[in-house]
Amino acid sequence: MTSVPPPPLIPGLTLAGPLGQGGFGTVFLARQDQLGRDVAVKVDNRVLQTERDRDRFLREARAAARLSGHPHVVNVYDAGVTADGRPYIVMELCTGGSLADLLDRRGRLPFDEVVEMGADLADALAQVHQVGILHRDIKPANILVNAFGAVKLADFGLAAILDAHAESTITVGALSPYYAAPEVFAQAAPTAAGDIYSLAATLYTLAAGTRPRDIPWPAHSLDDLITALRAPVQPIPDAPPAFNAALLNALSSDAARRTSDATQLRDELNGQRAVRPLPQIASDLVRKLRIAAASVAVIFLFFMGFLTRGLFTGDEKQVATNTPGTHTPTSAAATPAAPAVPPGMSPCGDSGTNGFCIDDKCFGGLVVTSGVDVKAKPIDCDEDHTWQAFSGTWLPVSSDGAPVKSIGELPEVKAVCTDRVMSARTAKDQDTRGWEIDIFPTTVGSPTRPYLYCIARPKDGDRDESAFTTG
Repeated sequence: MTSVPPPPLIPGLTLAGPLGQGGFGTVFLARQDQLGRDVAVKVDNRVLQTERDRDRFLREARAAARLSGHPHVVNVYDAGVTADGRPYIVMELCTGGSLADLLDRRGRLPFDEVVEMGADLADALAQVHQVGILHRDIKPANILVNAFGAVKLADFGLAAILDAHAESTITVGALSPYYAAPEVFAQAAPTAAGDIYSLAATLYTLAAGTRPRDIPWPAHSLDDLITALRAPVQPIPDAPPAFNAALLNALSSDAARRTSDATQLRDELNGQRAVRPLPQIASDLVRKLRIAAASVAVIFLFFMGFLTRGLFTGDEKQVATNTPGTHTPTSAAATPAAPAVPPGMSPCGDSGTNGFCIDDKCFGGLVVTSGVDVKAKPIDCDEDHTWQAFSGTWLPVSSDGAPVKSIGELPEVKAVCTDRVMSARTAKDQDTRGWEIDIFPTTVGSPTRPYLYCIARPKDGDRDESAFTTG
């Protein structure tokens, strides 16, 4: 039995018992004394011998921290080296365990659940690769589940420590051979294609309950290993054809024929997300609330009309009805007019583009739950933020509560949330070419009529300034 090293002394943290242990490190439960927050601290068992190794570790940790704004990457709060030279990273505590734990508890998972997880994780991996980082050790044990059920890629930064004394390759013994791409066994340099293979192998395992390839490990002969690595992956018998196709393309033993990038895998899985209608109880509740609101409005208008008639008497009423250029208000005119523009927006001065201009509006993350609910945290644009709105528009009332994917297909949205509009709204000293565009539907400040923000984010991580004009 492997002994667990005692928790190290780290300033500002009170470390408790271990949460888990791997081949090269131990994860401890800890408390951030100043904030009173529970966190996870991963401490490597080995000692970094040189300043070069320490600098490299801290560089990887800083890179991992830049990814923390993504909703499906574990947040990194701090990093450092203990007094005895062991590197550590302070991370978000994910109380739901790992996908390896989930697989042990439940066995193979339903396909729609794996599709949801896969699309979210592939989106995270695409962002990781865009900023020039490789994970190098994706497997069920390195994907965690937070308290809200969101899956999150973990162990960024620490993957590079495993080969701290090598320049370009990583030893197979440091990884999980069942999820490593075949080229890794030939000591090839890590690539994005290897990460894609590992993610697809993880999703295959979750959906099938078995690994895509039966890798003999430790290998008794080179011939047996080569045969296993070249073996075609069998489709999951009861899986939808599109799901099998997405995974099998990403699991090609030939890296040159493998799915080209994580964005492609994400899009293939996104196309298979189930569009779920709102539960009936929620639909009934919305209908009842709307009926109640309409009833209150009728009563309000009745009393407003009564009071108005009471105010105009004798000569005053005569003046009101006979003044040139005026007319007697009708019941229709008494209805409050809808606001001309959505909250936080204004008419734009630019011509030839659609939608409204946005007063600086930035967000710290974007979470889509089952393709229906979008959650984002508003953040001042002068602070670190992930997304910024560049345009917006009203939506049909009927779209309230509709899946985000369906809203994105509306003509009103397709005309506004475009590269052309984003370019027109970009400040003169900014460059938004290649930014990713998404949508954020909401009813905040407008409970009876939905609207949306067209939002965008750069490929190189968070920003701390505004990129768009406001008029």
